[in-house]
Amino acid sequence: MSTIDTDRAFPPTAWTVLLTARDAGAPAVEAARETLCRAYWRPVADYMQALGLSREQAEDGAQEMIAGLCRDGALAQIDPAKGRLRHFLKASARHLVFNFRRSESTHKRGNGAAPLSLDELPEAALPASGGPTDAVFDQRWAWALFEQAMSALEESYAQRGKGALLAALKPALISADGLQPYDAIGSSLGVGESQIKLEVHRLRRRFAERLRTAVAATLGPDAAAAEIDEEARYLVQTLAYEPAV
Repeated sequence: MSTIDTDRAFPPTAWTVLLTARDAGAPAVEAARETLCRAYWRPVADYMQALGLSREQAEDGAQEMIAGLCRDGALAQIDPAKGRLRHFLKASARHLVFNFRRSESTHKRGNGAAPLSLDELPEAALPASGGPTDAVFDQRWAWALFEQAMSALEESYAQRGKGALLAALKPALISADGLQPYDAIGSSLGVGESQIKLEVHRLRRRFAERLRTAVAATLGPDAAAAEIDEEARYLVQTLAYEPAV
């Protein structure tokens, strides 16, 4: 019997969760909103901190932003066909930081003017995009998608009673340098060296499948294969970048 993994049950895609979260009448709306917050709160918070907010302000702001998108009907304006979820959340975070700074400034002057809305805010007034601060968000975003892919992989291996195998082979997903010799791993698990070589190959393929699925989910339902591959390559590259902020 073949030991090839036939599990193809991936978690709900990011856009599917987002579209559910924007529907206040959906039975799973609360779970969808919690999933959004848990998956993407940290990249948004780190990005806001890189844009100049304190850690506490950034963490509160990230929670406020994601909750506000769900609560205030902003999600209803989101069209998955129009762009990447990464870009949308980054732009939303930059708008919120600008509003926060403007609100702080008007309060210092004794002016109680209301913050600008997303539609009213001129792009030129936002913190500059494309610099080191954007790299902070993209790096955290990449890790969030890697964690989603790894979580799906861990669940799959656990369901098949192969959690110990995955734990032994995980270093192979980053660098072969951190991996024990195949014969040593095989000896500890009671299988041959050739089987470990095969399992490493399968592990890398399965992880790549799950990562690609996680990336595709953030691009919308009509993303072309080339666009998915381009985004995946970019996110992998960001993990090796150390932004100076």
